[in-house]
Amino acid sequence: MQKMFMLTVFCLLVMSCGTMSQAPDPTYYLFDAEPRVQKQKTTTTRIKLEQIKLADYLSTNQLVMRDGGQVLIKANYHSWADSLDDAIGRALLSDLNTLNENSEFVSRCNSCDSISVTIEHFYPGADGKLLLSGFFEISSKNTENTLSRFKLVDDLSIDGYANAVKQMREQVGALAIQINQKL
Repeated sequence: MQKMFMLTVFCLLVMSCGTMSQAPDPTYYLFDAEPRVQKQKTTTTRIKLEQIKLADYLSTNQLVMRDGGQVLIKANYHSWADSLDDAIGRALLSDLNTLNENSEFVSRCNSCDSISVTIEHFYPGADGKLLLSGFFEISSKNTENTLSRFKLVDDLSIDGYANAVKQMREQVGALAIQINQKL
C-alpha cells in the first residue's frame, strides 16, 4: 500500500513537471529604430509638434492587434520599448524635417505655429490590414487653424509583430507627407 502511494506521488510529480512550461521572453520593439541625423537648418521659421495624443487603448506598452469586429487584443509578450506617443513624435519630427526645407520642426518653442496630432486607431489586424487614422490640426498665428482627418490602410506584407512595427513606422512617414502637404 505504501509503495502504491509513493508510486502515485512520484507519477504525479513527473506529470506536473512535464506540463509546466516557461513563459516566452518578452520582445521589445523600437518604433523609431533608425533615427536620422538632422542637418542644421538656417531658416527662422519654426513649427512646434505638440505631444501626440493617443486613444486610451494605445497608451500602453503592449502592442495591440485587431482580431476582428470590435475585438482588440493586447499582446502578452510583445511590448514597445518606450512610450508610443513619444516615439511617434520623434519619428514625425524626423520625417517632417527631412521633407520640408523651409521650416524647422521642433518639440519645444514659444509663440510658434504648431501641429497637434491625435491618433484614434493604430494597429495591425488579423485580416492582414494595417490601420492608422485620426486627425491633425495646424495652428498658425497668421491664418485660420486647419483640421484634417487621415486614414491610412495598408496590406501587411508578411505576418508577425516585427513586420507590423516596421510597416507602422512607414505609415507614420506617409502621415508626415500628408501633414507637410497641408503646410
